[in-house]
Amino acid sequence: MKHPFERALESIAATGYKYVSFGLPHEGKPAFDDSAEGEAERISGLLRRYGLKPVTLVSTDVLSPSQPIEKAISRLEFAKAIGVDELLSLGTTSYKRFPDEPKTEEEMKLLNDAFAEKYRRIGEEAGKRGIVVTIKPHTGNTATAAVIADTLRTIGSPHILGSYDPGNVRFYEGIEPSEDLPAIAAQTVSLVAKDHRGKRAELDFPIPGEGDVDFASIFATLRSANFSGPVVVERLDGANGEFSANSPIEVLDERVKAARINLERLLAKAGFEV
Repeated sequence: MKHPFERALESIAATGYKYVSFGLPHEGKPAFDDSAEGEAERISGLLRRYGLKPVTLVSTDVLSPSQPIEKAISRLEFAKAIGVDELLSLGTTSYKRFPDEPKTEEEMKLLNDAFAEKYRRIGEEAGKRGIVVTIKPHTGNTATAAVIADTLRTIGSPHILGSYDPGNVRFYEGIEPSEDLPAIAAQTVSLVAKDHRGKRAELDFPIPGEGDVDFASIFATLRSANFSGPVVVERLDGANGEFSANSPIEVLDERVKAARINLERLLAKAGFEV
């Protein structure tokens, strides 16, 4: 994210990836402007240049209940134009300040009710365009698999589904994701393969497959649920950001490549075709 968007695409392709998820800022500014004329063609051209197929767009910024529905529709149209089938989002957040200043039950009810109402409308718009919108663990109404399942029932849209992030479940909730996942596995269409090491709230996100997350068990659970979606490498910056986005891009390249190799091995062991 500290490097130019195109340089990031070049790096990702050079380390052996054929698919990409994006949507967060690069160099402190948006990677794209989905309201600009010709922007879909520009981004599609960049992706073709590096042989990358986009699979998810991180879209919390426009899907939030605080944003007008028009922004969500614009993002859905942009996603359709560049060939993306999934918009990925966070839910609500439980904390005024993590990890020890939670919001009250009353505050959370207001937030969660507004979220469900907004996402029913988003689900309708997504369905018209053949796109799914996913919500992933990040405290609040997506804290654990069971909480996500309950949130999806409340929203009640076949176009709003789950994305699972084992690293977030471990970091924010202090529970083992391999034991948590089964409650949402059947409704999970993508996995953010974030690893974590240590206790709850400990800032240590190693290369996937080298921390405490039991990916072998997670992939076995997903295999049993006929999972066929993307497995996304989000972060691998180590203890307290030891290998941060400010590191030379060659250092990031080595870690991003190692993540791919580890995950391919673990997926193949679980019986997936990679």
